[in-house]
This record gives sequence, structure tokens and C-alpha cells, in this order.
Amino acid sequence: MIKHSVVLMGGTHDELRVSATTLQEAIGALVDGARKATRFAVEGESVRHGPRPTWLDAACAIDITGLSAGSANVAVEAPTLQEADTEKFGDGGQRSFFEDQERLLGGQTAVDLFGKVLAAVVEGPVDDVSADRALLDTCARFARTASGAFTGVQLVGLQGRSTPLLVTPDHVPQIELLRDETPQPQAVRLSGTLDTISASRADVILTLKDGTKVPARLEDHDSDVLKELFGTDVVALGVAHFKPSGRLLLLDVESICAASKSDQLFETMPTGRRHLPVVTPVGQDPTAGVSAFFGTWPGDESEQDLLKALKVIG
Repeated sequence: MIKHSVVLMGGTHDELRVSATTLQEAIGALVDGARKATRFAVEGESVRHGPRPTWLDAACAIDITGLSAGSANVAVEAPTLQEADTEKFGDGGQRSFFEDQERLLGGQTAVDLFGKVLAAVVEGPVDDVSADRALLDTCARFARTASGAFTGVQLVGLQGRSTPLLVTPDHVPQIELLRDETPQPQAVRLSGTLDTISASRADVILTLKDGTKVPARLEDHDSDVLKELFGTDVVALGVAHFKPSGRLLLLDVESICAASKSDQLFETMPTGRRHLPVVTPVGQDPTAGVSAFFGTWPGDESEQDLLKALKVIG
């Protein structure tokens, strides 16, 4: 078990007093975020149809071991993924679904994985954020948990960080914008070289002509067929999922076969269509919008001159 802390910043320094609603929401958002971040790292999506796997429940069995006064410090302990499921996450076991995270997952906790997503969202450039809409929505929920006497929430003891990670309600608009701009999944046809396959897992890697590696998932695959296609040019039809930046995150493959010459048209990495607001609302004050002209006459005439002109017209 690894020790972490959830610190609600601010509060009353001379006593332990935390709203039950605030504490419930903070821990609930932490567990929900840890669960979604872990499933995202392992399976490529934070929410999936069907029953939740037992290994995920075991990985997110987080215990509260203490609560101290001041900036309310909630001490928690979480198992490493290897402790939760030795067979799946032990030596030589499950890596991240995504190629850019090459380390084994076994030594990390679900809280560590959620912390990495949060850190990328609030500290890094948008290109570094690997998350789907459901996971980003939970990040926003976690950022909103500080309320009342509290000004923010810290995660302490995250693997790979020497300083706590601070998230505040001020981060909520930034997170929600990332969530709303994340492109919706779309059908694509993609051609590349099948250079990584697994007999036991649903993930494979396609290498495009420019060397880009694309993680792909085949739920129902024939190992013998994949072995025949290994190292050859293939074309995959499926549904592309995208990062908030619009870059391809993963490909859900519905069918895969040997590529033909005409499939050279599909060797380019697809880009998601980001959803931007049609109109950006402008703040209203006495000098803007309707208030700027309502109740005023745009001419220089006096009221008497205006009435005289109206009589001439009439």
C-alpha cells in the first residue's frame, strides 16, 4: 500500500471541521477519477460498456487512514496495481495502452494515474493531455470540491512528483473547455504497418508511413490472422478517438486486412474536428451591448426639434 494525502486548503486552523458534503464529494471525486484514469491507461477508455472488471475494483480499494485539522489533511492508502492484481500487472505485465507511456503500470497506484492526468490538464500544454471526455469531466468535478472555507485541494505523495499537485475551482473553466473541445469519435480508414500484436490483449500498434505509432484495439481478433499480417502493410477500418488537442488517441478497429495500392490514400494520420463555440459571449456593462444605446437618441436634436420635425412629416 502507498500513502497519499488529499489536502483541502484553507479551513479553520484551530479545529478539525469539514463539511460532510465537501468531504464526501472530495473522496468520491478522487475514487471516481482514480478508477477512470486507471481504466483509461489500461484499456484506452475511461468508461466502457459491461460490468466493471474485478481488477479495477481491487486497484481502487482506497482506504482513509487519518484526518487532521487546519488545511484538512485526509490521509489515504492505495494498493499498487501489482498488489491489486499480480498476474495482470506483475513483472512483464500490463503496460499503458498508449505507446508514449512505456513504463510498466504495476508500481503505480490508481491515485498516481489520476494525478498524472490532473497535472497534465492544469500544468502542461494541451498536446500533453491524454484523456477522454468522461475523464476530463471527473477532473472538473475534483477541482470543484473545494468550497466554503476551502480554496483548493492538493494531492500529496504522487509518484514522480517532488511537490504537491494543487487544483482549485479556478481551474474548472480551463478543464471544461478542454472537455468541450475534445473531438467526438469518428469513423476512419487508416493504412500502416502492423508491427506489434499480442496473443492475450486486445491492443496492437500500427506504424504509419511517417513513423508515427498508433495504438489500436481489436476486441475480437483471430491470433492466426494477425500473425499472417504481422510486419505487413494493412488497412484498418474503425472508430478514431482523439485527444483534446485533436490528435489521434487510439483506433477502435472493426476490421483489418492486407492493404492494397489504393489504400495509400489513407496513410495520413487523421485529425479530429474540434468543437468550438459559434459565438463567444461578451460581458455586459453600461458601456456594452444593449445598455450602450438603450434609452438614448443617436442624434443631436433636442426633444422640441424632434417633435417639430415629426409634425412636418405628419
